[in-house]
Amino acid sequence: MGNEIHTVVAISRLMASGGSYIGYLLAKKLNFKYVDREILRQAAKNMGTDEKWLENFDERSSSGLLSTLLRGFALGSPEAGYVPPFPAPVYDKDLFELESSIINNIADKHDAVIIGRGGFHVLRERPKIIKIFIHAPMEFRVKRFMSGQSMSEQKARSMLHESDRKRAKFIRDIVGINWTDLKNYHLCIDSSVIDFNLSVDLIAGVVKDLSIPVNND
Repeated sequence: MGNEIHTVVAISRLMASGGSYIGYLLAKKLNFKYVDREILRQAAKNMGTDEKWLENFDERSSSGLLSTLLRGFALGSPEAGYVPPFPAPVYDKDLFELESSIINNIADKHDAVIIGRGGFHVLRERPKIIKIFIHAPMEFRVKRFMSGQSMSEQKARSMLHESDRKRAKFIRDIVGINWTDLKNYHLCIDSSVIDFNLSVDLIAGVVKDLSIPVNND
């Protein structure tokens, strides 16, 4: 039982393309563990900091050193509560390595759908890894991002461009590869053309066609 090789679907996605939701539906269909914010929660717990604060750096390059910001938060401010000081500086690479360890630990124990955090690269050597990239044109993403939120189209577009830029820079800075290069993935899906449910069926079909056991318990 301890030597069982688990199946993992690693989903990378452009912000507001629906990749996280597709992953959630896929996990339900396959009866896999859905892993998204759990990685961030475990990393925050390990570092002794707040999950919301750590989210500011997750999948985003901050040009290396975070210690200045960490010290500022440790001192506190009128707008924020006290955060205990860190014993040492924290770097983007440290956070990536910590999250990579968490991802590998989950993959050791569960059939899982893992969202983001460079999972496609972290797990690339595993025998039962399926790497998926979910994307969509900017116009589609802007409309999705604006739905239910009070913001202008210009602001939504700006935030999406910034998210794309930061995620690409993070992966490039840490592992030296182009995040959106299709050669990194087994399947790339345009969610503006292939709807969410069909996307789920396609990915589930890949899992089954590769003769990878699916947990039907």
